[in-house]
Amino acid sequence: MEIIFILVIVAIVGAGFLYTLMFFISLMDDVSIYLFKKPLYIHLYLKPKKITPEQKFILRQKVQFYNKLTDKQKNYFHHRIASFTDKYQFIARKDFKITKEVETLIAATYVTLTFGMRRYLVDAFDKIIIYPEEYLSTQSQEYFKGEFNPRMKAVVFSWKDFLEGYEIDNDNLNLGIHEFSHVVHFHSLKNNDASSLTFRKYYTQLNKEVNHPPNKERLIDSDYFRIYAYTNHFEFVSVIIEHYFETPNDFKRKFPELYQNVSRMLNHKV
Repeated sequence: MEIIFILVIVAIVGAGFLYTLMFFISLMDDVSIYLFKKPLYIHLYLKPKKITPEQKFILRQKVQFYNKLTDKQKNYFHHRIASFTDKYQFIARKDFKITKEVETLIAATYVTLTFGMRRYLVDAFDKIIIYPEEYLSTQSQEYFKGEFNPRMKAVVFSWKDFLEGYEIDNDNLNLGIHEFSHVVHFHSLKNNDASSLTFRKYYTQLNKEVNHPPNKERLIDSDYFRIYAYTNHFEFVSVIIEHYFETPNDFKRKFPELYQNVSRMLNHKV
């Protein structure tokens, strides 16, 4: 009985210490957000989730970003992959089959984009709809390769075009990154978590610089960003983020200040 009593006391004291520690971390985090618009920490998982050996193999074979991570960072990546597939629903259309590769690559794309953000699971969408190839929109009666539909809370992909983002990794076309960038941008405009504040802060700064006439003229003349980027500010941010991941060295060399702002916007340090 005495041993049990002692163990109970130790457990209570330990729980109290843990609570105090988490309260202190939360308080310091609030200060960091207020002063610097950045969270004190990004990755802190009390019970990190695991993924299967098959999923790890897919990541090693397909995802360059993953292969650049340290072993510790890869464990964080695994946790986020598992959390993503647990939270969001995958829906197949036109006889498409949802496989482990489909789930893993779509999750990996989103995790890559949001790896520098603490709040990475957002409520702007709750489902991913996948067609085998381009699909006909019932609203516009036009064919699409992908879209983010906030009203339906859905991200939609043509798997053929999504996969090309991995098969050709230096053409500045990555459908998954593009559509998920719309999600992150949309979420940041409507929320005040640390990651949204950071994204919004540097996006505002980036937008001012880009829309300064001499800068915009130089961007257009460079022919580096495809003309679709200048359709509107939502498309521009998604296109430049595609470039950030697809041809980072070219981006950094041609437009170092813009590259730095995108890096800060995403809080990427890899």
